[in-house]
Amino acid sequence: MNLRIGRKPRTEPQNDTATTATDVATDTDAPPRWKRLPRPSRLGLVTYLLAQLVLLFWWMAYYPALFTPDSLNYIAQSTTSNWNTHHPISYTALVWLSLQLTGGVGALTLVHTITMAAGLAYAVTGLRRLGGPGWLWSAVAVVIVALPPVGTFVMCLWKDVAFVICHMFVIGTMARLVAHRRAGGAPAFPRALVIALLVELTLLCLFRQNGFIVVAVTIALCILLIRGIALRLIAVGGTAVSIALLTNWMLLPALGVSKSESIVAYEAFFSDIAIGYGKAPDSFPESDIAVMTKVAPLTLWRDSGDCQIVDTTVYSPNFDRLAAYEHKSELLRIWWDLTRRSPGTILDARICRSALAWQPTSSGVLVRNPTAWGLPIYIDRNPLFQQSPFRDAAFSRPISQRANTLAVKLNRHTVEPEWLLWRGATWSYVAYVAVGVAAWRRRDRRILAMASIIIGNQLSVLAVNNLQASRYMAAPLVAGILLTPLLVVRPPKEDDSGPVAADGVGADRAAVPDQRITDGEAQNEAAAGAGAGADTKVDTKVDTGTDGAVDQPSTTGTGQASGQVG
Repeated sequence: MNLRIGRKPRTEPQNDTATTATDVATDTDAPPRWKRLPRPSRLGLVTYLLAQLVLLFWWMAYYPALFTPDSLNYIAQSTTSNWNTHHPISYTALVWLSLQLTGGVGALTLVHTITMAAGLAYAVTGLRRLGGPGWLWSAVAVVIVALPPVGTFVMCLWKDVAFVICHMFVIGTMARLVAHRRAGGAPAFPRALVIALLVELTLLCLFRQNGFIVVAVTIALCILLIRGIALRLIAVGGTAVSIALLTNWMLLPALGVSKSESIVAYEAFFSDIAIGYGKAPDSFPESDIAVMTKVAPLTLWRDSGDCQIVDTTVYSPNFDRLAAYEHKSELLRIWWDLTRRSPGTILDARICRSALAWQPTSSGVLVRNPTAWGLPIYIDRNPLFQQSPFRDAAFSRPISQRANTLAVKLNRHTVEPEWLLWRGATWSYVAYVAVGVAAWRRRDRRILAMASIIIGNQLSVLAVNNLQASRYMAAPLVAGILLTPLLVVRPPKEDDSGPVAADGVGADRAAVPDQRITDGEAQNEAAAGAGAGADTKVDTKVDTGTDGAVDQPSTTGTGQASGQVG
């Protein structure tokens, strides 16, 4: 007995009757071409276009960019042959490229808007697969860029903007991975998602120094929550970190990029010393005092300590930053001795300084986005920038004065409430609730992995933070708002497959409506039906629909089986 099991082509009519002329749609009856796109593509396209339209408003209002002292350093470094690692070279190189190609930075901020809109569209189409109405995901993405704190932020010439944009793509890839694992798809970690996540995590490390902490925490949590792909996740995270480290340690020196003599990376440690000395000056030995006096007077060390900001110490006129760099090893030894002698002092200082990451309410003076009126002040204070042949690139000349007037007015009226509009900590907690609700309703802990990158940001700020600047928590703020539609994700529909495993491990073949049956499984089920003497038709047609759900294979005894016993 020959057993033939086949799959019915999707183009084949569903009945044996001949197709008549009335069954063929004419060109006039056909829907518009854009409506014939797959729903995820339509959702992504609509989201991108609407977000881009809003971002173009901010671009015309603040053309060519909003500048900070860091912005001027990017221009000065890249155009006066002073390339160094004070700021991430990856973003400084983008500034240089924009200057060389267009003579200004307006093209780069336009790229900000394009990639931000694309990142949101990519994230939305990925998150849609986890549930929730498509219109809500798209609406939330548009609201994000319409918020003055976010729209203005995207127009800043800052490495932090690129860092946040990378987060949108990571969220989109993670959502696709979680949805793929929920569906029981093969392979467990598709190559396209591996490559995408590798590129995204590598860029996170290259655009901000604390990106290494974010990547490490994200990968560690994903290993715990998404079973079966631990080695692949370790390989992706390890490769991303290795590429970034090798770039900084080997490639950049080979290209002539000098190591920065900046003490920015050590400022928090020096501020800790000032706080410790102010609390207990008698506990410092004479050898420590001798080193400290080479950098600043003891009165400054005693009186300048402020747990919320390091500037009162390290940017004081009496603090010799060059001497601090020369004696940084000795100062770090003093910090380590203080940590062992009084760990509570250091811990309290770090928790206070990182209040931006965990405290929703105000924790002092919050540094918000820059304004156009501050640019002349920044230029006067930067003599290296004044030597740049592209110093005229730093200016404020809105394309639309009407748009600028409206944008300034909107920003003036969105200073408060700070906890809602500017605190990334607030939206971090909202995201945790949303992700937790979705995981509980879907009975799948893998969805919790969507919050891993937000936890990584909070811990990175807790580890090292110099001041209360909103941009340090901009990624959790945007990501937190973006994840809120998970609050309305509905529980899976019940069927005869049995209960869903509580830990999500057995959920792939349980009562989850969006599970995909592989070809091999469909064939085995058809063969089993044929062996029982039944005429069985196995329909493995997948309908993604608007809810991202996948129809289960249906078995009917119609006598028109695609798998038959011959």
